[in-house]
Amino acid sequence: MTPTDHSLPLRRAVVAHLRSVSAVTDLVTATRIYGRRVPDNPAWPFIRYGVPDTRPYEATGQGGSDSAITVHAFARGPDESDCAELAAVIVEALSSDQLPLENDLGLVSLDWERTQILEDGDESADYHAVIEFSVVTTG
Repeated sequence: MTPTDHSLPLRRAVVAHLRSVSAVTDLVTATRIYGRRVPDNPAWPFIRYGVPDTRPYEATGQGGSDSAITVHAFARGPDESDCAELAAVIVEALSSDQLPLENDLGLVSLDWERTQILEDGDESADYHAVIEFSVVTTG
């Protein structure tokens, strides 16, 4: 099989999965979990899928994608605690290797790489978590 770019179905699967996990939607309404486009002045907290970095994946008899993806979580403080809690439930939701992919795509691995929490503006009570994953898909 030849390598294939699965970045679009991967994005759809991640967003749909996060919208279906109650631990996530207990903290962020499912309608505030976005793909690439976020409305102007979104209600907080919210989640946005980042720009993927996708490379070819080849193994014996398999082809697909090796993607570095980011999920961005935004929450207001007084400190970073709410943002850190939201990031942790996103990591838990995506670390189960149970991502429902479309079109007979296969999930080889979905691994959490790191989380970084940033102040979203100087001296702000707004926080932004950047959560990075490595994902290999075949199909």
